[in-house]
Amino acid sequence: MNWITTLTQRGYAPRYRTVRELAEFIQNLRVYGIDDDDIRLVNYDRIGRDWVASFLSRHPELESARRKCIEAARIKDVSVERLIRWFEDLRRVIEEHNIESENIYNMDESGFAIGDVEASQRIINATIRQQFQAKLGRQEWVTAIECICAAGGSLPPLIIFKGENLSHQWIPANIHKDWRFDCNTKGWTSNKHGLLWLREVFEPWTQEKANGNP
Repeated sequence: MNWITTLTQRGYAPRYRTVRELAEFIQNLRVYGIDDDDIRLVNYDRIGRDWVASFLSRHPELESARRKCIEAARIKDVSVERLIRWFEDLRRVIEEHNIESENIYNMDESGFAIGDVEASQRIINATIRQQFQAKLGRQEWVTAIECICAAGGSLPPLIIFKGENLSHQWIPANIHKDWRFDCNTKGWTSNKHGLLWLREVFEPWTQEKANGNP
């Protein structure tokens, strides 16, 4: 209920499905370390489709509301007020959990189109200075997941190539040993790569420095 209230205050009220998924997560968390594959000491009823409605009836301060959709044209307009509100929300979270700048990170993904530039023989007008024209040939897509710290510094990136299998010929010999590489059929990031980055890059590089702090 507190989580829903916090999200509502920030303008990101959750959907029914998200609330049900969180309830399932809390339920699994409560039996973690108690139940195992061989014995079930605690057994909860499965959270069904009507659970959220029942939850709302038990908490009259919560209600279901249909939010008005924002027009696409308005979404594109970034206002000063929206930015100020976002940074105020961020400041409240930092102060509430007493988060030090050395434990604040920002990650993002960047896509890069790469390819060979091919030139071909053409008939030109010699009186025009622009006598030659380049054509972009075969293109591939590569994605980099990058992360920086608010106190300065950065984490090693995860580079995602397009391909069925990762070829070591794609990786320069003098590349830093801490960089991570993977691939998929599109060269885009995915849930799998996000989890890979968290497990093999973010956690190992930040956990010791955080020393249990948020």
